[in-house]
Amino acid sequence: MALETDGTVLMRGDNGPGVSVRVLVDSGRLRLLSGNELVGDWQVRELGINTLQDGFAIKAEGEEFVLRAVDDASLAEELGIVAASPRMARKVAALHNPEEPESSPATDAMAGPESGVLAIAFALGGVLVLLGGTLLRVAPTTVVAFQTVEGTAVRDAAELWLAFVIGGVLMVAVAYVMAIGTKWARTVSILVMAVVVALFAWVISTADNNPSYLTAYGFIAGGLVVGVAALFSGGNQSSE
Repeated sequence: MALETDGTVLMRGDNGPGVSVRVLVDSGRLRLLSGNELVGDWQVRELGINTLQDGFAIKAEGEEFVLRAVDDASLAEELGIVAASPRMARKVAALHNPEEPESSPATDAMAGPESGVLAIAFALGGVLVLLGGTLLRVAPTTVVAFQTVEGTAVRDAAELWLAFVIGGVLMVAVAYVMAIGTKWARTVSILVMAVVVALFAWVISTADNNPSYLTAYGFIAGGLVVGVAALFSGGNQSSE
């Protein structure tokens, strides 16, 4: 593979800026040109080459000079002296390592240190909803399911305890996905919250007013408030 780059050359021991040259490496030969003038043309295998902190010490035909190149990593690779210097080996490795893809804003919003706090808050909301569903299950029932009061069907809220338990478990699971920074976690968390909130609103509007359910309702409502607050906090951070 041919290489062409700019550089400077000066005799070993000189302190001047050096002579600007065009560096060409092709078919195992190293050529240095200053303008249209050929400064040197050598077989690479016949040269003595050592890496320096800021270039290469090259011994050719009894003379030793220092060559500095703009693309010194590619030049070192072409000259076959990558392993001679750990610094140069790292520079050559960087040439072949593609840049990491830029993360999307949605991923960044869920992957920072704040995402851990939001995930914990969302998980706490899920635990509260789960506890509320459990309390509905164990609370004493004082009315009959589907009892009709003045023509309106009244449902015993305890019948839906499992739905709230499942909703709480889903919130905890989504909180874990939020914590690891999955890009679609926010979308799933919004869907889960919408379903649980809608379920709770429906239960409040159609179920009986059994006083023994108030504690369960309080836990569920508290969990929903915490979950929604976590989502809105995440949304505000995404927009900044």
